[in-house]
Amino acid sequence: MNNKLKFLIVTPSYNENCGGHIVLHKLCDELNSNGYIACITPLFNNYIINKNNWLSSVFQIFKDINRSRKKLKINKSFKTPIATKDYITECKKNGVVIYPELVLGNPLEANNVVRWFLHHPQNFNSKIMYGFDELYFKYSSWINIPESIKRNVVDELFRIVYYPFDLYNEDDVAKVRDGSAYTIRKGVGKPLVHDVTNSILIDNLSHQEIASIFKRVKTFYSYDLYTAYSAFAVLCGCDSVVIPDKNMTKEQWIPDGKFRAGLSYGFDDLPEARRSRDYMIKQMKEDQDRNKVSIEMFVTKIRDFFGQRINNVER
Repeated sequence: MNNKLKFLIVTPSYNENCGGHIVLHKLCDELNSNGYIACITPLFNNYIINKNNWLSSVFQIFKDINRSRKKLKINKSFKTPIATKDYITECKKNGVVIYPELVLGNPLEANNVVRWFLHHPQNFNSKIMYGFDELYFKYSSWINIPESIKRNVVDELFRIVYYPFDLYNEDDVAKVRDGSAYTIRKGVGKPLVHDVTNSILIDNLSHQEIASIFKRVKTFYSYDLYTAYSAFAVLCGCDSVVIPDKNMTKEQWIPDGKFRAGLSYGFDDLPEARRSRDYMIKQMKEDQDRNKVSIEMFVTKIRDFFGQRINNVER
C-alpha cells in the first residue's frame, strides 16, 4: 500500500445546497489535487446506546452505515474517491481521520483525529463528546468554541472554499430589476419581516434556478445568519440583507468586519453593503485562490501536533 500520509474525511453525501457538505468534499478534492492522498466515507448518524436494549441500538447503527455507504453521492468534478475497507483500516491506524463537529465521539476508533468546526459545537447536538488528544480547526471567526475544548484549537482559520462563479455573476442580468427573493433555511421560526409580495422563496431550488432569480430581483433576504447564498446574491448584483437574530449585534454575528463586506445586517447597513460590494467579490476570488496555501497550513499543523505518530510516512 502507498506509504504517503493518508486522510479519511467523514462526510454526508454531496449536496449543492449545503455549504458544509460542499466544503467537506472540496477538502478531499484539494488534498488530492495538492499531492496528498484522501478519500471520503459516509457520515455516521449519532446514537446514544439504550442500555436496556443495546443490541437493537447497535444493529440500527450498522444498518444505517451500510445504507449510507451505498447512497453516498459525490460531485463528479471533484477528486473524491470513496474509501475501501482496507483504506479505512490503514487510516484508522496510521493516517488522519477528519470529522465535522457534529460527530459524537470517535466512531471509527481512529488513532489520529482532526475535527473541523464548520459551525458551533453543540449547534446540531446538545452534547460534546470529543476525545482528549484531538486537533481542532475552525472554519470561521464567528464559531464559538467552549472553554472545555479550546486547548487544541489551531489559531489560524482553516477555510476551503468553492464558489460557482460560472453561475453567480452579472452576465445577462435584467436591465430593470423587480421584486425580491428570500431564504429561511436555518432561520426557521423567525417572523417574516420583509414584504413577501412578489418575493420568491429559493429554498430547495437548484443553483441554476437561484442564479436566474438573483439576476432579476432587487433584494435578497436571508433569515439564515450564515449561508453562502447571501454572498451569491451579491455576485449577481442584488442587495443582500441578513435578517438579524434578536439581541445579536452585527459584531457578534461576524466579529471580523472584512467578512461582513457586501452584506447588510438588517436594513440600516445597506449603503455600506453597496459600497463594500466590490471588495467582497475581490475577497471571494482571492479566497478560492488561497485554497492551496490553506491546505499546506492544515497539513503542517497536523504533522506538528501528531508528531511521530504520522511522520514516519512520506511527505
